[in-house]
Amino acid sequence: VESFALELAPYNIKVNAICPGNYYDGPLWSDPARGLFVQYLNAGKVPSAKTIEDVKQFYLSKSLIKRGCLPSDVAKAIFYAVEQTYETGQAIPVTGGQVMLR
Repeated sequence: VESFALELAPYNIKVNAICPGNYYDGPLWSDPARGLFVQYLNAGKVPSAKTIEDVKQFYLSKSLIKRGCLPSDVAKAIFYAVEQTYETGQAIPVTGGQVMLR
C-alpha cells in the first residue's frame, strides 16, 4: 500500500487498504460442513468446546467488541477512506480491537 501510494501521490491519487477482521457469520467461519468453527471443534482447538456454538462463543469472548466484523463496519471504513482528502498509504484495520490482543 505504501509503495503504491508513493508512486501515485504525484498524480493526486490516494491509495489505502481496508483490512477487515473476522466475519464470524460468513462462510469461512460458519459453513456447516467446512467452516473454521467446525474444523476447530473437530481438531480440539478449543478443549472445553462440545458444540460449534461453544467454539464460536470462545472466539467471540476473545474480541473486545464481543462480535465479529460486519459488512456495515467495512462499508463505513470504505466511506471514510473515500471521503477524506489527505490520508494515503494506510492500511485501515476494521478489527474491533483484535489487533491489540496479540
